Amino acid sequence: MLYTRGNQAYKKGDLSTAENCYKQGLSCISKEASRSCLRALLLCYSNLAATHMSLGRMRDALEDCKMAAEIDQNFLKVQLRAAK
Repeated sequence: MLYTRGNQAYKKGDLSTAENCYKQGLSCISKEASRSCLRALLLCYSNLAATHMSLGRMRDALEDCKMAAEIDQNFLKVQLRAAK
């Protein structure tokens, strides 16, 4: 799964690979998908935001956080990332 590969790349410090994995994951999941798929979409946006923050791309990170919040406005982790 692309999300898992993105997480592994992020942990290794390979931010460009992590970014690509999360973006590919986003392109594979429809916003009209099932609840479990929406959870994966939420996590991809959230982790992409973290990756963008690590790359110093704060505007991109904020946009990712906004997209994640549209999926689940109660997801605290993405609210904290947006605040940073």
